[in-house]
Amino acid sequence: MKEVSDIALCFSLRVRHLLHLHVATGMQRYLLWLRQCFMNDQQAMVEKGRTLIEYVTMNAIAIRKILKKYDKVHSSENGKIFKSKMRAEHIELLQSPWLIELGAFSLNLHGSDGEGLNELSGHFSCDLDMTPPIMTLMLPDSLKMEYDLTCAVCLETVFNPYALSCGHLFCKSCACSAASVFIFQGPKSAALDAKCPICREAGVYAKAVHMLELDLLLKIRCKDYWKERYTAERAEILKQSKEFWDLQAKYAVY
Repeated sequence: MKEVSDIALCFSLRVRHLLHLHVATGMQRYLLWLRQCFMNDQQAMVEKGRTLIEYVTMNAIAIRKILKKYDKVHSSENGKIFKSKMRAEHIELLQSPWLIELGAFSLNLHGSDGEGLNELSGHFSCDLDMTPPIMTLMLPDSLKMEYDLTCAVCLETVFNPYALSCGHLFCKSCACSAASVFIFQGPKSAALDAKCPICREAGVYAKAVHMLELDLLLKIRCKDYWKERYTAERAEILKQSKEFWDLQAKYAVY
């Protein structure tokens, strides 16, 4: 369990660092743009992405084989029990939201250039026109993982998506609504005992992951849908902001 936890932590930290370079905002985005005028880091990012994909997939396959072999040798189901425990602890490598983010990152890079990125994007594919929309990760030995990109609350393709620490994906507005917080406050402002709308696990909002690369993928590939959802969310944020400040004014008066 310790080794699996260490692998999951290492993977999430490295992916977070890589993606931060790609989706930086504000002054850091300007500095990175200025740096690209003198140095092209894209190939280095592709290589880091490829290495991370291989790191997590090979470790996940090795763990799967070890558990299967253990059950066969010892005529037990302890391997299956351990696999269930990894899922319960949210450290199963192939279910990590950072792997979905890495997949979206590779598809975004492939779409922005198209040449020299097939090695990275070839691991992932997505079909956003399917019902439900699916992202697919191809593994060695013709194995594959499929990730449903549907929000379980609004039943639409996730927009401005967040992954709760239990691994379930939601639109930001839907996650905030389920936790009874305003959209502009964000999922992380939810109460510590707020529960996931799907699995009903408590305390999953504190470590929610903002899926910026996945949102960028939707913005690029589903422009009309993204603009429609953006307009609707913007209007809802303005409405909630007015309600919030009206309440604050009433409290101040009383």
